[in-house]
Amino acid sequence: MPRADHSNPPDSLRLLGRALRALREDRDLKQIELATAASTTESQVSDIERSANNPGWILVARLLDGMGATVADLADAYGRAERGELD
Repeated sequence: MPRADHSNPPDSLRLLGRALRALREDRDLKQIELATAASTTESQVSDIERSANNPGWILVARLLDGMGATVADLADAYGRAERGELD
């Protein structure tokens, strides 16, 4: 099976990655620390933040929980990413 082409991910996926990275960095967490708290791998966190992986809702919820963040926090960070405030 051919690998998916992630060289041009949808805007929504790029914004999600930026928003999650901003939330993590706001909390001074390293990717490995978040991965451990969310019961996932550092590679998966990195892939999501780089828009190389489209996470399911359960994983997003675990990441938020691991950061002590809420869906409202994610929505706010997503809006900041959308306005270009996180670039």
